[in-house]
This record gives sequence, structure tokens and C-alpha cells, in this order.
Amino acid sequence: MKLIRCVEVERFRSLERVELSDLSDIVALVGPNNSGKSNVLRALGLFFNDEVEPGTFLDFSRDYQLLAPANKQKRIRVAVEFELPPSFRFRSDLKPVEELLGRRFRLRKTWTLRAFEPVIEYSPDGKRPFRRVKPDDAEKVRQFLDLISFRYIANRAVPAEVIRNESRAIQRELARRVASYAKAELDKELRDSLQKIAAKMVEPVVAGIKEWCPGLENVELATPERLAEMLAPSIFRAVIGPAAKVEDTALGAGVQALLMFQVLHKLVDSSEFRGFGWKQAAVWAVEEPESSLHHDQQLRLASLLRSYAEGEGRFQVLYTTHSEVFIYSATCGFAVTQEESKTAARTRPISHLADEASGKLVSGWTAPALKFPLDVVVLVEGGTDALVLSHVAQLTGVGDNLLKFQVPSDLDQNLGGEGVDRITAFLERQRTELGHRLKTRPLLVLVDWDIPDSKLRTLETKYGDGGSLRVKRMEEEWAEPLVGPSFRGIERFFSVRILEAAETKGMISLARGPGGELVVMDKRQFQGSKTRLADLFVADALLSDCVSLAKALRWARAAARGAAE
Repeated sequence: MKLIRCVEVERFRSLERVELSDLSDIVALVGPNNSGKSNVLRALGLFFNDEVEPGTFLDFSRDYQLLAPANKQKRIRVAVEFELPPSFRFRSDLKPVEELLGRRFRLRKTWTLRAFEPVIEYSPDGKRPFRRVKPDDAEKVRQFLDLISFRYIANRAVPAEVIRNESRAIQRELARRVASYAKAELDKELRDSLQKIAAKMVEPVVAGIKEWCPGLENVELATPERLAEMLAPSIFRAVIGPAAKVEDTALGAGVQALLMFQVLHKLVDSSEFRGFGWKQAAVWAVEEPESSLHHDQQLRLASLLRSYAEGEGRFQVLYTTHSEVFIYSATCGFAVTQEESKTAARTRPISHLADEASGKLVSGWTAPALKFPLDVVVLVEGGTDALVLSHVAQLTGVGDNLLKFQVPSDLDQNLGGEGVDRITAFLERQRTELGHRLKTRPLLVLVDWDIPDSKLRTLETKYGDGGSLRVKRMEEEWAEPLVGPSFRGIERFFSVRILEAAETKGMISLARGPGGELVVMDKRQFQGSKTRLADLFVADALLSDCVSLAKALRWARAAARGAAE
């Protein structure tokens, strides 16, 4: 879910003035220790919950930017731009709130030493100047913010304690399910029914934990044995062996962390979308989610967080990290540094962010073939191929949020240039590492329709096991029927409409062949216009222009499924 689109912070701790724009569903803040990454999360906590951290309120002597000019009035500002997704709906009694705010807008809060409550300002479309809201409108803003659950999870948080702090929320969800269950007699029947309901409720939590932690047979909610115990706090027990049961605090730190995230998502925050108050979204701000997790568990947690946030879900996740796994699993990222005791944050493409973090020893090194571990990576010959196919995935939804199109030099900077030979060299260097990717997230190869059989066989051989299934030459049968073979490369799969538009703009010269198919008249001009043709496709393509190219995406999606079987 993309709910928060921009954050701007002024004069808070190390953040003299920092702006993070074009935020996506999963945002990674990457940088050295003490660079100010967590201060961004704390500023959001101040904005949503009026707390710098859970239980810690604003203190100007600690939280005001120390290097600010002494002659300026002390004030701290946090501005957040919202873009409400279709899943975000207002109750009928909150329609005046929606009428005031709209669907895209900015809110800004300003704290000063002189005022107990922050000043709230509003920008109608996020572009016009802020104006202070009237008292009645301030209440509407608070009603809007009440529809969002903001959760800050500090690096030093003890997972079992976080779960215990949510015991009342877990009880409420259990009570809701009990109320909807068929009436049972008290004592034994009630206890048995309660245990049955609780077991059903925690099934999504148990499924993941059992898979990740061999030897752990079950995790159960510690339900009361008698009706009088219904008001007691709920905790979890782990079942080890045929009879042994231990409390969650006795589990390893990594298992506790995975259990915590599952409980918070499945039982606490998700239940608030159904309960009293009717929450519409949850924003998680997590410090270093990789803490206490070995590499495989990092992959699983990163996959979980992505599943919570992507698509039409109701979660947005922001985290600080030093882990290459969590950098690659984000959909947008920022390099955070401290310059002259002030924090700076610069947006960077994920691949560049990961390489820079590795080069500066902020994160670990990742083998080129293992980058983007939660995506199906599709190697293509050129940057224009990657650009066009990525756009088709977004436009059609075929493979979007799953397929990542890359040229070899995107993954291995030592491989300059483009073309089949670069893919061959990449496979030769990375053959061993290819087998270490997750089975459900393989690396695939998709090359142009016109490469010779001999080069295709070489690619399959260099790939190693599974090469015949994971290396593909685009099939001529996929091409547009009225686009002839004089179009070398991916342009043969462009629609007639796009190619005729390119001729109108002077990019290419066309003629009609004997069968009415389009023919390239000037091959040199065509080769020199490939980048412009790709840009034109991205700018003007409609869904109807993607029919042929979507066939390549369907192959990639099917090949990924086949690799997992």
C-alpha cells in the first residue's frame, strides 16, 4: 500500500531539514550507525502518536536540532503527504473529513516551546501553500489520523514483551471470535470451544513458524482454563516434542522476532480493520528487522513484510537496515548519511543503493546472481528491453511486483555493455550461485527472437541445471502479425499503432511488404532510434499495445512456477 508519499522533517534531532519523496509500499533507509536513519522513524512517531518512541514524549532539550541558529524560535516540524489508496474508505459519519481533505493532501504539525498542542496546517493538494486549520477542521484532521495505526518497533524491543503489550488486543480478537461461535456450555465445553477457536485464529502464525523452525511442533495461544481466567493476559506457548510446552520468552531471539511480526500482522493490526474505530491502514516503522536473524530467516521475514505491504493490502512498511536482503526487498530506498552533524537522505535506485552500501561496508556483499532474492530476475539483452518489459508488467499486471528485468551490468558492474555475449559471460561467472537462489524466485534469461540457435544452446549450457527451462528466445509467433522480420529485436513485438506513431515523429521510416506487413526502410536510422522508441512506448502505450509483449511475461511467470515445483 502506498499511503505516505512524502515526509519532510525540520529541526528534529539530527534532521535540520530532510525530505523523503515518492515513497512506495516498502521503504528502506540505509546508512552507517548514528547517521540519523531512526530519527526519520521517530519523527513519524511524533507526527502520528505524539510520541518520539512508545512511552517517550517530545522534549525540546533533547529533540530540538542542536546546531540550529540560537536567534531562531525553537520549533520542530513534520509534514506528511498522503495519497489515499482505493482501499482507504471513510465511514458515513466521516464524510465531512473526506470532503475537507480529498484523496491527496499534506498535513504539517509544528511544535514550539510556547504551546502544549502542535499547530496543524493543511495543503489541499500537497502543492499549494500550507494554511492553518480552524479548530473544527483540526478535529477532522485528528479523526483522519485515528484511521491509521502507526507502529514503531525499536531495534532494542524484546519481541515477547511487544506481544504481551498487545495482549488486550489479542483478547479482543479472541472474544470477537468467541462471540460469533456457536454457544457452548460452560466449563469443559467452553474451554474446548475456546481452545478450538484460538487454534483456528493462530493457524496463519503457526504455519510459518513450523516451517522456519524445525523441531518446533506447534505454537498455541495460552487460553484460560476457566471462565474466570478470561480477563487474564494472553501469551503464547511453544509446543516442543509430543508433550513439552514452554512460554514464548524461552524461545530463541530469532523465533521470537518472527512470531512477533506474525502476531502483530495477523492478530492485532489486521483485526483493527474490522473492530471498533474501523482502522483503514497500518504504517510500520521498524528499526533493523534483520536483528537476531540468520540469513534464511532474514529472507523469510523480508518476504513476509513484502506480502503485508504490496498490492492492495493495508500496510506500508518503512525500515532502517544494514542488511543487503532488506535493501533488495524494498521497493524504494534512501542513502542516509551524516554531514557536518546533520542528516542527509538521498533517494537511490535499489541496485545502486545496495552496491553503495556494500562498498562502504554498511551492508554485506551479495553475489550478482543472488541480488533481488525476493524477485524473479529476468536477464535481457539491453536496457531498452528492460524498460519496455517493466512497463508492460506495470500496465498489464502480468508479473508486476514479481518480475525484475535486468541487464547483466545491473547485477555485475564488471560486465560493461549489452547483448547476448554479456549474458553468456554472466552465466559463466555465476553458474554456481544460480543454484542458491530460492526455488520460487529463480533467475531467468530472455533473449531476442533473432539470435541464432547456436547462441541459444550456449546460453542453456552455461546456465547449467534447468537451462533449457529457464533460458528462452522470444518466439516469432508472439510477434505482431503485421510487423515483419526487418524489425530486429524487441520492436517486432510493438503494436502497429506505436510504430506508425514513431514514423510520424520521424524516428523510423516504414513501408508495406507484399502481405501488408510493416518493413523498416532505413536500418541505420532504426538502430539509432531504439532508445527513443522505448521512451515512446513507455509514454504512449495502451493496454491494447501490450498483447504481444505480455506473452513474454506470461512465459516468465510460468517458468518461475515450474522452477518451484
